[in-house]
Amino acid sequence: MIIIGLTGSVGAGKTETSKFFKRNNVPVFDSDYQVKKIYKKIRVIKKIKTEFPEAFINNVLLKEKLAKIVFKDSRKLEVLEKIIYEYLKISRYLWIRKKFRDKNKVVVFDVPLLFEKDSVTKYDKIILVTCSEKIQKLRVLKRKGWDEKRFELTKNKQLEDKKKKKLADIIINTDRGKRYVFNRIKNILKKCLVAKTRPNNKIIYNFKL
Repeated sequence: MIIIGLTGSVGAGKTETSKFFKRNNVPVFDSDYQVKKIYKKIRVIKKIKTEFPEAFINNVLLKEKLAKIVFKDSRKLEVLEKIIYEYLKISRYLWIRKKFRDKNKVVVFDVPLLFEKDSVTKYDKIILVTCSEKIQKLRVLKRKGWDEKRFELTKNKQLEDKKKKKLADIIINTDRGKRYVFNRIKNILKKCLVAKTRPNNKIIYNFKL
């Protein structure tokens, strides 16, 4: 199995890029989607309420309010990330084991903070999606609950694209259009299907860390 790590800054085009992998029948572990599921777990909500009671009204978690709290305080952000990552790690491990049983040849992990928070040793290839800052900003400000201040705070907490490009194996410029992105992915998959793979036990070990 070939493990691809897909990453990029906020608004760079990861979500659209991952759709092209799915269209080619490649399973994608969507970290953002999994985090949304984790936020619905009763155990997680209880832990968050203990640490951030001000983010709740009538026992209901207000995620936008929570976001404002943690983005103003790096210590509080670390506390929240620790709670979420504990469950995300389990989800990733169980998912990759299932993909081995399904005998998938290539899988993708969509990881927003791969270089910032993850271990690159998990992946055989790391794809960085990128675009101009102008396009990036336009995309993000269209999202519900986002404004320029939140965009800048988020961007500043992420590694600069200039540094990410030096760490990535493959770079895809998403502002060149969907057809360009789709063709790049088709070519990448062709190479992955004939590439040498690591032993399964080593891959599993990395995801248990």
